[in-house]
Amino acid sequence: MAYRALYRIWRPQTFADIVGQEHVTRTLQNALKEQRFSHAYLFNGPRGTGKTSAAKVMAKAVNCERGPAPEPCNECAACRGITEGSVVDVMEIDAASNRRIEEIRDIRDKVKYAPTEVRYKVYIVDEVHMLTPEAFNALLKTLEEPPAHVIFILATTDPHKLPATIISRCQRFDFRRIGSAQLVGRMKQAIAAENITISDQALTFIARMAEGGMRDALSLLDQALSFGGERIDLEDVMAITGSASQAMLAETALHIKEGAASDALDVVRRLVQNGKSPEQFLDDLLFYFRDLLLYKTAPQLEEIQDRIMLDDQFQELGDAFERSHLFLIIEKLNQAKHDMKRASQARIMLELILIQLCQIGEQADSMGSHSSGVSSGLAGMSSEEAEQLKQRIQMLENQIKRLESGNAGGQELTAAAAPRRETRRSSMQPTVKIPTGRIREVAAASIEPQLKRLRAIWPDILQQVKARSVRLHAWLLDGRPVALSQDALVVCFKSVIHCETTSRELNKQLIEEVVKGFINRSVELFTLMENQWKEISESVGAPNQEREQAAEQTESESEPVVDEAVKLFGEELVDIKD
Repeated sequence: MAYRALYRIWRPQTFADIVGQEHVTRTLQNALKEQRFSHAYLFNGPRGTGKTSAAKVMAKAVNCERGPAPEPCNECAACRGITEGSVVDVMEIDAASNRRIEEIRDIRDKVKYAPTEVRYKVYIVDEVHMLTPEAFNALLKTLEEPPAHVIFILATTDPHKLPATIISRCQRFDFRRIGSAQLVGRMKQAIAAENITISDQALTFIARMAEGGMRDALSLLDQALSFGGERIDLEDVMAITGSASQAMLAETALHIKEGAASDALDVVRRLVQNGKSPEQFLDDLLFYFRDLLLYKTAPQLEEIQDRIMLDDQFQELGDAFERSHLFLIIEKLNQAKHDMKRASQARIMLELILIQLCQIGEQADSMGSHSSGVSSGLAGMSSEEAEQLKQRIQMLENQIKRLESGNAGGQELTAAAAPRRETRRSSMQPTVKIPTGRIREVAAASIEPQLKRLRAIWPDILQQVKARSVRLHAWLLDGRPVALSQDALVVCFKSVIHCETTSRELNKQLIEEVVKGFINRSVELFTLMENQWKEISESVGAPNQEREQAAEQTESESEPVVDEAVKLFGEELVDIKD
């Protein structure tokens, strides 16, 4: 006899065999027991959770010679025929390949004929969301009022794609993802008849990879049985799935925590040498840090207990990381996963994100040591010093309340607001790393007549950039050309965000192409902040005084909206962001 896959051998034949869907099976069994089953059902849920199997068990239960009964006997001719697929009155239809209106009209025309072999005609329509709108419309009336001898069971993984008119005509049952413990228990039943030993860690890992689907779990188990021989361990399962070992993931997490970038890059080298996929490793690493965060917040979860069983170092690493650090790492990994889809070299992207995460790790450690030093200093304070500190805090709180209630004079407010605005202006212009020497050369060699002409046509250049990228046009609006040599263009910005975004390689190339179309020669684009340009132009001297004066005028301009807000609400309540 030909070999049969495990998921086919262990396909549920009774409601009791359906794992993890007790809320569905119990309802259906009670309906069968009381003879109150419906004419149309909708089974929806993730793949491999038992929707089609439950439909076939339902078809056997209503047509069993000893029924309708809560469980089919699987011994009578009707039950055996439905199991083997030889009963013509029970039809399983794949809507993905029979989605046109002609197939549905054929069903609609045939439902009026009585069944020939069993008690009820049962139509099981799998992946029903694939039907066309016309096919759904043709099915509506028949689905609402079918003949008494017909039952429709619709199954889908995407119920949101079904028309509301279809859903309202059915009893809907939502199938859930199956828990890890239930998957492991079912797999142990499957291997009990085999002369094979498999470790609990391997079964747990298979259950995690299956993501709640019984069919996926049994398929992976089948593949592992073919690969591992008489003894199957965790490493064998990882080899067939292409996943990185738990030890490698834990090692990478430790290097990120310690800020050891060279060691993290060595992990990538070994990963590639072993033929592993950088994309899969990034996925595994993202889920690993996600589990670390869950361990910090909800350690009692079943999947976290599974992870602890798989990895001896997991708890130690979970205790070492701070929650804020894990939040930032997960955010960076998620962004890197999105960027890797468009990258031509996945390995380079993986190395880049690991280096960034290691730098974050160094910063987190330094901040942690600083905060611990502060805490130890506070702990070492005497009771008298602590009391003095409390009094000073109370005085500051009272002063803030007086300011909020408007008791403070307008002169005090103005005096407080002036340094606040000055601080804000300086914080709005942080230093951006730039090739100072090269920009100084461009400033010294700037061709003033050509620069003046470029400024005149700058709005046209912005419009051309907007036609190619609306987002880049929004960033570039903040910039203004300040120097133009034979082979380079310098644009300065007020906002550091606009400056940094415009300086990215793809954005630079687009701007350079547009400028070339207007001035008929290639130039290299350099971006910098206004305060940086002011320093460079002063060092160069030359004819840059006019631009410096314009920058100073911009810097010294008053901001009436901000001043009015300060007058109305008070300096302490106004938070100004760039």
